[in-house]
Amino acid sequence: MTCGVQKMGWSVAWQGEAEAVRQQVERILASKIFLKAQRSQAFLRYAVERSIAGAAPKEYEIAVDVLGRSGSYDPAVDATVRVEAGRLRGRLREYYATEGKADPLFIEIPKGGYAVTFKSRELDLASPPEDHFPQIAEKVQGRDRAAQESSIASLVAGHILPRPLWIWLTVGLSVVTVCGIWLTIVRRHAPGPIRSLAVLPLQNLSGDPNQQYFADGMTDELITELAHIPNLRVVSRTSVMEDRGNGKPLRQIARELEVDAVVEGSVVRSGNGIRITAQLIDARDDKHIWAQSFEEHTSDTLELQDRVAREIALQAKAALSPEKPNLLQVRVKPDAYDAYLRGLFFLHQREPRKSAEYFQKAISIDSSFAAAYAGFAQALDSEQLAGEARSTGVHSTALAAAKRAVELDPSSGEARTAVAMIEIDYEKDWVAARQNLETAVALSPNYSLAEIYYAIYLDAVGRPEEAVSHMRRALQLDPLSFFANRHMGSVLYFARQYTESLSYLRRAIEMQPSKYSLAVNWESRDYEMSGNLTEAEKSDLLLIGAAFPNADLAPLRLAYQQGGWKAYQSARIEVFKRQAREGCDFYEVGEGYIRLGDGDRAYPWFERAIQQGCFWSDSLKVDPLLDNFRNDPRYQELLRRVHLAD
Repeated sequence: MTCGVQKMGWSVAWQGEAEAVRQQVERILASKIFLKAQRSQAFLRYAVERSIAGAAPKEYEIAVDVLGRSGSYDPAVDATVRVEAGRLRGRLREYYATEGKADPLFIEIPKGGYAVTFKSRELDLASPPEDHFPQIAEKVQGRDRAAQESSIASLVAGHILPRPLWIWLTVGLSVVTVCGIWLTIVRRHAPGPIRSLAVLPLQNLSGDPNQQYFADGMTDELITELAHIPNLRVVSRTSVMEDRGNGKPLRQIARELEVDAVVEGSVVRSGNGIRITAQLIDARDDKHIWAQSFEEHTSDTLELQDRVAREIALQAKAALSPEKPNLLQVRVKPDAYDAYLRGLFFLHQREPRKSAEYFQKAISIDSSFAAAYAGFAQALDSEQLAGEARSTGVHSTALAAAKRAVELDPSSGEARTAVAMIEIDYEKDWVAARQNLETAVALSPNYSLAEIYYAIYLDAVGRPEEAVSHMRRALQLDPLSFFANRHMGSVLYFARQYTESLSYLRRAIEMQPSKYSLAVNWESRDYEMSGNLTEAEKSDLLLIGAAFPNADLAPLRLAYQQGGWKAYQSARIEVFKRQAREGCDFYEVGEGYIRLGDGDRAYPWFERAIQQGCFWSDSLKVDPLLDNFRNDPRYQELLRRVHLAD
């Protein structure tokens, strides 16, 4: 039996506020953000009215009643509702960050469902806190215990047990009840050591928007420092940044990130001084454990971060790693550190060229700054992968920078990961990559990028099940990351777990609908390997439309309608031949010929792709699409070219 007060639904407890909610909806829909977004308008109205009525809207209902899907709608193969929900959530976030900044009522559709939550600036209307009704709670719990004792007494009496036994049962019940109350109190007030936490983005209170890079950089560095604490899971930056300015209660954020506690605070930078104010909150019972302000000169920024991290670790009852050197022993020139933080900011903004320039500036100011070398290597790697590299041999420069970072700071898991990334992406030095990644995971157990690249390595060498295991760990560290969820989909595809792969790919698209083209390729493969060729064709057309906006897709559709999958692949090959711009386009042509069973014509296209450094060649050992090609002697030759031959 569960004791306590059941929270009343909207229709009972808050019916008087329904009109206020409807007025807020009209205010939102009249905004510039929603004015022309008819599907988002209809979606929001429907979800709000259903939630007011106390009935959470279902995906099937939204598809049919709002989005005009037929009664045969199947959410397992059609992501329309999830994509539209992602767009609606994005518009709501944008609205409350701009036009609705001062609105009295906050309306949100939390991820994981379609029920709407309503929160007043003063009180959470959707779920009144139980603490508001302590006396009622005591009375209800008392009635429940009395009823329980009465029913057991009746049961005992009904069996006409001997009086001494009846007495002992009653005493036993009382002891159990008292112990139960005591254990409940202990759990409520002493939830135990904190095993996981998230550092929310520190607020920039400097009064200058141009200082946002500094606040974000301090958040990054605090996460990195805390991530070195053994047995403490620290959520990665990507996921915590998803919650910036969305107005969610801390308990909800903690629940979505699956952490015990959160750190929140602010940064003020004025002249030569820095002040960080931080507080640690145990989300399990909403208890403020600790709050403190720290001030330092800008020349002592690293010391400041170290003090904050150590104080948080102490309050979280976590032991600091003895292997990690004390930052108090490290001195970095203030101008170099400022340039480094700017580099980090632009790296996360996916502007690798500008990021590389700032990291290079940091290195020129302080040539012993290990983290700047690691960042420079990462920025160059990202620039090369994005096709923005300004000269040949960029990866050699990146590798030299990453190795220099390791020389300067052998305890940096981030630096070793940077080395391994280049060894995988360009050098194809799998032995060295394995050594660096295993060391990186051991040194920085909370660094999700190390786990992601270890999964990529494991797939490349033909160990897909282990790759899935490491990607699950990466997702624990970065649960709200589009790329972590998309990578999870890809490793599950290689492990031939197509249904689960699709679920992660859909989740990634829902998180960032604008990046759908980076996930639909994998969706198409999942459908193809599952035998659902109609959905495979639909997803593939989305991919081609995004990759080649000027391509005429009508012949592809006609080919599939008239001749099926092989006719579609023949037409697709011609599209890629005409539009091919880089190595992975050549790889797509080779795969097309494999689908047609023509290894002779596939092989030279794979060769061209490998010569131009297409990353798809890393999956030669595990891609199910190549199963019928693996007995071909030329397959072994391709493996030799990427140093993967047994």
